[in-house]
Amino acid sequence: MKKFLIAIIAVLLVWNSYLTYEISTVKNQETTGKKETPIYNNNTINGFTTELTSIVSEVESKVVSITSSIHEELEGVGSGIIYGKDDEGVYIVTNHHVVQNATEIFVTFDNGEVLMAELLGSDAFSDLALLEVHPAFEVEPFNIGDSSIVKKGEYVLAIGSPIDLSLQGSVSFGIISGIDRSIPVDVDDNGIDDWEMTVFQTDAAINPGNSGGPLINMSGDLIGLTSMKIAQEDAEGIGFAIPSNEIIPIIDQLKEFGSVSRPILGVIGKDISQLTVYQKSYLGVNLDRTRGVLITKVLEGTPAQINGIQVGDVLTRIGDSAITTFKDFRKAIYNLNIGDEVTLTLVRNNNEITVPVVLQ
Repeated sequence: MKKFLIAIIAVLLVWNSYLTYEISTVKNQETTGKKETPIYNNNTINGFTTELTSIVSEVESKVVSITSSIHEELEGVGSGIIYGKDDEGVYIVTNHHVVQNATEIFVTFDNGEVLMAELLGSDAFSDLALLEVHPAFEVEPFNIGDSSIVKKGEYVLAIGSPIDLSLQGSVSFGIISGIDRSIPVDVDDNGIDDWEMTVFQTDAAINPGNSGGPLINMSGDLIGLTSMKIAQEDAEGIGFAIPSNEIIPIIDQLKEFGSVSRPILGVIGKDISQLTVYQKSYLGVNLDRTRGVLITKVLEGTPAQINGIQVGDVLTRIGDSAITTFKDFRKAIYNLNIGDEVTLTLVRNNNEITVPVVLQ
């Protein structure tokens, strides 16, 4: 009997312990919303943030502000990048339109130092300019990345001085929205497009003053130079940058020669599409023709004059490139080199002819 009572007491003690555990569990669930609070892993977010801040810290001293003036009157503010250095000085690259017509150019470094810069050369078609300065402190140039391997959707940073110098060093973040975009450019401000720039599209914020600043990949390499944006009320986040591979050959020429040498054919022309029916009739152009460039002047001593190209000819093809407008003509010629031989296709008296020329 005594052993039986001891067994009963042991069972009751075990049961009591079990009930106590269950009641405790229920109370804890009520307190915590009946579920354990999940533990979130923030390593990815924190790691990405750390990566961005590290890149900014690494490259921000390689970005400068550019102030241009005309006879001591402030003309505008832009940005630039430290492109290289040698025994001659430190080289700054910015946009042509940032320093166009300037009589004085000043470079403000990340450390606050301001130096007057010498303009070594500038090119309107590529919208690039090269400056030289002589700082008394150490500077490091950007590592130039390969823009040919840039992909749509890739993360990028832009750094510059939007609006004015009070916002120097502003950082914006985004992605590559598009590659190989063609943007028309009116070089001489006559309302007619003269050129097409090949650019990246990005949604990283680009504002006035960012022009000439860097577009940077997640390795901290320079992959482009911010140049322009679409400024319309119904447009948001559409900015453009000149790819680094487009920059290098232009800057090499500006450094060596102070200008960019491009081949010359020696003609002046007008888009057929811009001619009225009356003008076509007067100039002897077929009224049904809507494409091509009408040659209106042939310059003396040029390949065009040497090879018998005449006023009134309609240029329709340069090599394998169809010519619809004078912009097409200029792009096709500027993609060739001095000394290249190319075949021109022309319409003369409603007959198609071909003329081989060697570009000067």
